[in-house]
Amino acid sequence: MEPGQKKVNMQKKAQYTITLMIVSLLASVGVSSTFLLTKDTIKRKELAVRTEALYMVLPGLESSPSEITSSEVADQDRVYKGLDAAGQLIGYAACGEAQGYSSRIKVMVGMDPHLEKIIGVNILAQNETPGLGTKMTEVESTSTLWSVIFGRELTTIDWDSEEGWQLPMFRQPERIKKIRINEKKRKKTQPWFQQQFKEKTYHQLIVTKIKDDGKITAITGATISTKAAVNAVQDAIHKIKNIVQSPAWEIK
Repeated sequence: MEPGQKKVNMQKKAQYTITLMIVSLLASVGVSSTFLLTKDTIKRKELAVRTEALYMVLPGLESSPSEITSSEVADQDRVYKGLDAAGQLIGYAACGEAQGYSSRIKVMVGMDPHLEKIIGVNILAQNETPGLGTKMTEVESTSTLWSVIFGRELTTIDWDSEEGWQLPMFRQPERIKKIRINEKKRKKTQPWFQQQFKEKTYHQLIVTKIKDDGKITAITGATISTKAAVNAVQDAIHKIKNIVQSPAWEIK
């Protein structure tokens, strides 16, 4: 190779290297800037999700739940207690997590004041297989042809009243407003998978493929995800008991 050609090749390599360095630097700056700009927003959303979950797993909670762990504790390890309108203790709550089939499953769990039974479970985050593991957060649809056409469930109509025989579109605005409110409430119904944890004791957190009210029924085709959710619930219970009870506590 001639000296001139060799020099040209070296210059091209240097240009490629410099170009690559500039592109990498710009990409790094872009990613860092995006993170800094969205960090606070993401944190606020996570706090909102966690707060909403606390009200779901501590039914009857009147005021904001109070933390019973120190401020130095990480968000995922904090334990809360909730009081009702009369100032009576409703129970305790904490987050738990475990590795599922394709993601980390995070839950919020509420326990009764005696730490004997679960009073609520809410899945905060999961990214399991669509149509299988994701069913843990899906509410079974009760929609009918009637509800699709007229925007309400057939069973909610009072057929004994004169108004019950009128189509929704011809009713008074107040009536339509009530229908919409009921629809919103229906949409907030908790998934069957999460409901089955309620009133369960620690020793009833056993996964079964056959429906059993005394155990946790697995999601069809998603046994791994089901077991992970159970492990996450157990993780939360351990956190609660480690804080509320003495080190010598015994699982009931």
